[in-house]
Amino acid sequence: MLTGKRVLDIAIECGYGHEQAYIRAFKREYGLTPGEYRHSGTNIHITPPFHLFPENNVCENVVYGPNMVMIPSFHLIGRRQRIEIAEAPTEAPKAARQFWRNDRHQVPNPAEPHIYYGLRTTPDPSLSWTDYLPSMRVHNLNDIPDGFTGDTVPSSLCVYFRSIGNHHYEEIDEPRAEALYTAIDRLAKEHSGKYELLDSELFFEKVDMDSYDGQYCQMEWFAPIIVRSN
Repeated sequence: MLTGKRVLDIAIECGYGHEQAYIRAFKREYGLTPGEYRHSGTNIHITPPFHLFPENNVCENVVYGPNMVMIPSFHLIGRRQRIEIAEAPTEAPKAARQFWRNDRHQVPNPAEPHIYYGLRTTPDPSLSWTDYLPSMRVHNLNDIPDGFTGDTVPSSLCVYFRSIGNHHYEEIDEPRAEALYTAIDRLAKEHSGKYELLDSELFFEKVDMDSYDGQYCQMEWFAPIIVRSN
């Protein structure tokens, strides 16, 4: 996904003696060949070599993860806001609610009309603020309405959490967000040296509004990760 190298070259780098052995192993694990995956645009879930939660209850939400997933590149259009990092647990949920109520209908031809994306990017880790983009996924960035911003999430290996709570999606508030961020920070500290979590540079939240059944809400959280080799 991240390179134009031949499958043969990747197989050799990964320690396989033959290209076909690598292709067979890849297909047995993921259900498609490396070449098919490269052009499919689908996520691949990877069994991670780490565990975070001794218990999976975080602020009355059940949290599953961490898992590892390879995400393909995709595009977003939304209304970018600058938010102080210290205020993000409060201000980001507010921005999300405002976008979904008032602005989402102005995004042309969304690829996933019922899914909200909240993208946070930090141009410089020394800054006290972050860019937050309440947004929807689109097929391309050719038609960005006035007052809106387009951005592209690059292909990357991500750590992934899924949180399910007994509440409406508009009730994803400061305590719930703060509890999840605190738990995720534990991942970075506990596995420092083995894995580098790049959430200080980029992460995104994803909420499928159609998954709300009148009682339970589900939120997904993704951030790039680097797995360091021994």
